[in-house]
This record gives sequence, C-alpha cells and structure tokens, in this order.
Amino acid sequence: MKLWLLKAAGTLEDEEIIREDSVVTIGWSEFSDLSNIKNEEQVKKLILEKYPGMRGDRSGTWAEDICSFITKIKKGDLVAVPLKTKNEVLIGKISGDYEYRQLSDFISHIRRVRWLKTLPKGAFEEEYNVDFNSPEALLLIKADPAKLSDFIETKSLGALIEEMSFALEDLEFLREQMLDMVYRLAETEEIPEVRKIAAEMEKMLREK
Repeated sequence: MKLWLLKAAGTLEDEEIIREDSVVTIGWSEFSDLSNIKNEEQVKKLILEKYPGMRGDRSGTWAEDICSFITKIKKGDLVAVPLKTKNEVLIGKISGDYEYRQLSDFISHIRRVRWLKTLPKGAFEEEYNVDFNSPEALLLIKADPAKLSDFIETKSLGALIEEMSFALEDLEFLREQMLDMVYRLAETEEIPEVRKIAAEMEKMLREK
C-alpha cells in the first residue's frame, strides 16, 4: 500500500463531485479516453500534438503524472487530495482502475475511491514533509507503513451489521420503486410517457 499526493481538485463544483461520486481525477479533460495508454511516451506525444510549443521537460513531467495516475496507482493505495476551497485534505483508498467518464468540464479521467477521512492541510504537510504549493500534480509520498494503516478505519461488527441493514432497506425500497415503474411501462402505449418513466428510472438509479 502506497500513499499518493494528488493535487487536482478543480473548482468548488468539481470538489463536490469528487466527494459525492467518490472519485479522484488527474484533470486533462481535453484528452479523450486514455485507456490504451501504456507508457509516458504515448502521453507525451498526445500532449505535444495538442500543445506543440510546450517545452520538452514540462511535457515529460505532465506525461509522467498522467501515466502514473493510469498505470502506477494500484487498487488499495491511499490518495491524499488537498482541496482548493477548504483548508482540508481528503484521504481515500483507491477502489477501481482507470475509467473515462465525463463528470464535468474538468473531470473525465477518474479512479474510484473510498473516502476515509479529512485532515487539516498544515498537519498533513508537517507530518509527511510535503508542500502543497509545489508544481507536481502527482507525487508518491514516502511514509511509514504503520502510519498508513492508521488511515484505515476499523469498524466493529455491530457497526458493520447496522450499515448492512440500512443498505438492505435501501435496496428493498429501490426494488419496489423499480417494480412500480415496470408496471407503469407495461400499461402504457404512449411513447412520450414511456420516455418520461424511463427518465425517472435513470434519475432514481443515478441518485442511488
């Protein structure tokens, strides 16, 4: 398990998406799907095609950041994301591989994450000897494994059972709503009404 510092939170709206959708991003939404990227040279070529006047060292640094985000960060690694709008650092555990999903003008290249906790920026900088004002967008932090384990919250069996109970209640409620909409679809022959119900189903599923 490694700890990465990822300085790409975007605007206030982007930070809300990052929190609510449980994702992290590297930015660079001007590029389309990067799922086929295997090495830094491929990324550097894309950057120089988009920005032909860019210096080689800068394009190399950014290519390394993007490639690391896609290929080097592993599921189970920890990520620290300093927020721009608050004096906080989000700490999360990576739970998914690279995905291309357009969530905002800034967010399209993502990794899924399970947020664990927040820490004050000053305390994090002092503890891990990092500078949030440094130019790197992505940085591997040297940290004692024992410290990293402190980020992982250990819940009691009772708390886990309670969370599971709430989740099952939500699933049952969702099932009832879905059945109701299916019955409505079966009873209507009006195309506009079908589209309306389908839109309701999509909205409900996204909210869940």
